Amino acid sequence: MNKKDQAQQALQAKLTAAYATMEKRITHPRIKDAIDEIKTQLSLGKGHIILVTGPAGVGKTTLSQTLEVDLQKRYLSEMNNNPGLIPVLKVEARATSEKNFNWKLFYNTILSQLEMSMDAPAGVAYGIDPHTNHMYRPLGHSKNTTDGLHAKVEYALRARGVKVLMIDEGGHLTNVSDSQMKRQTDALKSLSNCAECQIILFGSYDILGVSRLSGQLARRIEEIHFSRYKVDVADDVQSFYVFLETLESRCGGLFGGLLTENAPTLQENTLGCIGNLMTIVRKFVAQIQRTSTVTQGLLNRCLLTPGQHTRILEEIQWGEQCFDNETISTKEVRRPE
Repeated sequence: MNKKDQAQQALQAKLTAAYATMEKRITHPRIKDAIDEIKTQLSLGKGHIILVTGPAGVGKTTLSQTLEVDLQKRYLSEMNNNPGLIPVLKVEARATSEKNFNWKLFYNTILSQLEMSMDAPAGVAYGIDPHTNHMYRPLGHSKNTTDGLHAKVEYALRARGVKVLMIDEGGHLTNVSDSQMKRQTDALKSLSNCAECQIILFGSYDILGVSRLSGQLARRIEEIHFSRYKVDVADDVQSFYVFLETLESRCGGLFGGLLTENAPTLQENTLGCIGNLMTIVRKFVAQIQRTSTVTQGLLNRCLLTPGQHTRILEEIQWGEQCFDNETISTKEVRRPE
């Protein structure tokens, strides 16, 4: 084998390691701190809703996946004794083109994941038309009213022993008028009480409006900030650098030290959000595979554009202000247009 073939083989081995790393969750201090705080708040019991919020691209989906695995370990012995037990359930509050949040679709999603649809009273299956993106149901009389489905979900959650219900993309629930938001929050609180489970809502800063609706709701809602790594905080700069070191090591040295060499640039460009960083790294890996080279120019091409950076920064600054200022009203907790 000549030197060129050897170099190509070595590069391919590094690319394989990098792609394998991209498929895994890499924890960092922000995730650990957030999970510790969430687990502390879970001791409050049913009837409380935990809001986990942070900027777009900070890694909330990775946090929710890591938390799900961590909580399942807590109930492992119970799950071994009772194979039908599902103590932790993670669902997405799906968006459709409907004007209001589609509760019927949401409830059916929960029933489907609990594999309880066949045990519930007969009704009509709901879905999304792939051509129009509208909810549909077959013609004819249906017993699947929203209240009826709510009752089925309560029963299913209790039957499966769900202790924690995690809802991702919570902004789809709260991006409504104040009156609708209050009704929807009351519905979640009722679900928590009657099903005897705790609800964790993940979303961008929009979801903070829930806890600003009334004093009664504020008393039952706990806010947790899953924040970014700031460039003007020494500990954050160090943690971000260590994460880059870990990433380079796990990717088999593919980047040749370019990530750590560009740590200040990457932290500033990604606004200290690990999710944004991972998007850039994935693009960089794809470019390396395409060109069989690892250069500064390739990395620069993968960074956020000035326009993207400015827009994300505006939303982050607005969101952090909303989180830190408890006197901001619900109407002010709206994503800027």
